[in-house]
Amino acid sequence: MPLYSLLASRMARILIADDSEPMRIALKTLFALRPQWEICAEAENGREAVAKATELQPDMIVLDFKMPLSNGLQAAGEISRTMPTTPIVMYTFDGNADLEIVAKHAGIWRVVAKEHGVQELLSAMDSELAAKEYKRKAQHA
Repeated sequence: MPLYSLLASRMARILIADDSEPMRIALKTLFALRPQWEICAEAENGREAVAKATELQPDMIVLDFKMPLSNGLQAAGEISRTMPTTPIVMYTFDGNADLEIVAKHAGIWRVVAKEHGVQELLSAMDSELAAKEYKRKAQHA
């Protein structure tokens, strides 16, 4: 059982941002298999991701790097300034060590290369959600 499911007493609300509709559909289908996760919104570009994150305050954001209007790094930078405790996971075809360094500075918690598969994405999301939930519970203890 995923760690977040053991720690959480509520649903994790997830925002998916990717310019590829088939990828958004695939991620929604995949995330639906996790009973403690719900998709609160989708965005097809960086600007829309920032607007929806600001409006909906999701528990986690999964975004692509290359998107129109504002890329994933730009969007993450804006989001993390106002929502620093919200985990942002970049799921991209462009994953490499240089991108990971720049992504950390933009406020992205993890970079997962799409070629590594969905299991690595699920694992990264679960561990970041669990860490956020643990910190939240520790602050209220």
